[in-house]
Amino acid sequence: MALDTYRPLIRRSKPVLKQVKTWPEGATSALQDCFECTDRDMFREAATYGDSINLEEYTSSVTCYISKCVEDVTISKTITTRSNQKPWMTANVRALLKQRDSAFRSGDKAALKTASAKLSRAIREAKRAHAKKIHDHFQDSGDTRRMWKGIQAITNYRTTSPACDRDASLPDALNDFYARFETTTIVPVPKKSTVSCLNDYRPVALTPIVMKCFERLVMRHIKTQLPPSLDPMQFAYRPNRSTDDAISTTLHLALTHLDNKDSYVRMLFIDFSSAFNTIIPQHLIEKLNLLGLNTSLCNWILDFLTGRPQAVRIGNSISSTTTLSTGAPQGCVLSPLLFTLLTHDCAPTHSSNHIIKFADDTTVVGLISRNDESAYREEVQRLTAWCGANNLSLNVDKTKEMVVDFRRAQSDLSPVIIDGSSVEIVKSTKFLGVHLADNLTWSLNTSSITKKAQQRLYFLRRLRKAHLPPPILSMFYRGTIESILSSCITAWFGNCTVSDRKTLQRIVRTAEKIIGVSLPSIMDIYTTRCIRKAHSIVDDHTHPSHTYFTLLPSGKRFRSIRAVTTRLCNSFFPQAIRLLNTKN
Repeated sequence: MALDTYRPLIRRSKPVLKQVKTWPEGATSALQDCFECTDRDMFREAATYGDSINLEEYTSSVTCYISKCVEDVTISKTITTRSNQKPWMTANVRALLKQRDSAFRSGDKAALKTASAKLSRAIREAKRAHAKKIHDHFQDSGDTRRMWKGIQAITNYRTTSPACDRDASLPDALNDFYARFETTTIVPVPKKSTVSCLNDYRPVALTPIVMKCFERLVMRHIKTQLPPSLDPMQFAYRPNRSTDDAISTTLHLALTHLDNKDSYVRMLFIDFSSAFNTIIPQHLIEKLNLLGLNTSLCNWILDFLTGRPQAVRIGNSISSTTTLSTGAPQGCVLSPLLFTLLTHDCAPTHSSNHIIKFADDTTVVGLISRNDESAYREEVQRLTAWCGANNLSLNVDKTKEMVVDFRRAQSDLSPVIIDGSSVEIVKSTKFLGVHLADNLTWSLNTSSITKKAQQRLYFLRRLRKAHLPPPILSMFYRGTIESILSSCITAWFGNCTVSDRKTLQRIVRTAEKIIGVSLPSIMDIYTTRCIRKAHSIVDDHTHPSHTYFTLLPSGKRFRSIRAVTTRLCNSFFPQAIRLLNTKN
């Protein structure tokens, strides 16, 4: 049996060669002399044509001349970086290493002892200097960008994306492909690690910074003109709304219904094909007028969405420009809000159905009793017709359905049909960032969270080895590990098993040992978030879940939600009410 032989890291990976420019002694004064002797009028004269100056040619010639002068006074050096090279290694340490090796080869024991002692002192000083350099780098806690750049450099964390095809014809091909949806200037980002067709690229709009700032001003103005009660089940881009609210509301509707006899729930997770790219501006403006937005604002939005130039850029290759007048640019500030306004009239027609929306993520929740699915299936057909009328295309292949049924005598359920195709019924799916299973347990979600958190613990250890102080390590933990552990925690942690809770708490304990400080436990985070979320809902009379929090006649305690099953009892709203009553 042949076994793989171990190869050291230094042999497995090739050294990295990097060209750098160094400024020798006197280079700065030489560069100043060069600039003082330069006739600056020649750049303007060369770019002058009649009475006008070609600004682009003017700036290009000046920058090229500056680059040439810098090249003349600097020296190019090649630096070799090996995979096992320590960050504290200096030229002095390398010289002492050579002296020690030379003394060893000579056989002089006294010289070897002296050289080894000098090398040990130099290594200690180099490590101390490196630690001080890192500490000084992170001392300014106000410069978060500089801080995170330093953290990325120490952990060697880089997000790698698959290389795009450098074929010069690809930008034009993608431009024609995206022109089906009439988008704006875009840079394609691969959706998958392996790109097989043009649809595997995601069009991301690159608009000027000034335009993005103006879009934010317009978005703020639009929100002030909208009624607070508009589309209560739309949880995106609304104050005091988040994915936590959408998930908790969906689960509460399902769990409350499942407490009844002979009942089950069907959830349809809708996926739109290029939702933003298929918006018809004129149809959107009609809906904005019905919402009461003033005419000048509607005209500005129409002008913003129509007559947009589009060009695809991949590396240094740029396609030809196409002017388009349909869709909302994906990646712009206003596009998600405009989509939510387009879909505000997408509402259920039967009391047993609910449509939960978070931007373009749409979920139909059908509360079914005594095997009567007629209202649910009619709702799906109405939604399909509504999408057709609003030029939104349903992606049936990516649309999934999940059935939550705890009855002992379960019957075989026929799938939902959309546009002649059957929707796949799945055991679990990802819903707004959490893994939702048809038995409403959270082991799959816990496993996914644990895997991500353990991967980031590696980077925390790298920072610890670099001698970063505990405050910086704690900040990194909160930003990259605790944020994963506590994502939507109010919606799912209450129904976690004891084993799942211990698994999550082990991540926190491991981080405590690495950092050397006490960190809040998972239970403390959950309790704090529940109380904070409950207070925000109680104070917001427009929140769709505000009616769950009703005061008793005493005015001091909230009325408890009646729960037959432990699943409902441990869910967010009953838990939050108990916590509020305990605090009171």
